[in-house]
Amino acid sequence: MDPVETHEKIINVLREKGPSLPVNIAKALQISSLFISAFLSELTNQKRINVSSLKVGGSPLYYVNGQEDKLEDYYK
Repeated sequence: MDPVETHEKIINVLREKGPSLPVNIAKALQISSLFISAFLSELTNQKRINVSSLKVGGSPLYYVNGQEDKLEDYYK
């Protein structure tokens, strides 16, 4: 599992689907939730993706720049 390739796949999933929970990203890429969490943490630290303060069932949403307005869909 190439980390750089996986990072790009995660970013592509977020661009396509919008703000997402880690479990949904893991399902889309067929990767363990534990690994996805580590990759999401790396991407957040690199400022390539953002993590919301809004939580759905205790998990934060991850998104790319420009998708902030789509977070409102989760407030409902």
